Amino acid sequence: MEINFECKKCKGTFDCDVGKVSMNEETFRPIFEEKLICPKCGELTMDEVFLTELGQGQLTEATINL
Repeated sequence: MEINFECKKCKGTFDCDVGKVSMNEETFRPIFEEKLICPKCGELTMDEVFLTELGQGQLTEATINL
């Protein structure tokens, strides 16, 4: 599953193949099978990225049946 993110470090947007998406039922935060990797900054955590508007739609689509 590809999701669109904005890197908080370099402010660039990028698509990242996050693999399978699941949801933490306690925090309601997504859990990605693959690591988030910005083309400029490298590996990032969820706290180092924003979901773009496109990314929010993609994440909703990935988790609608969970």
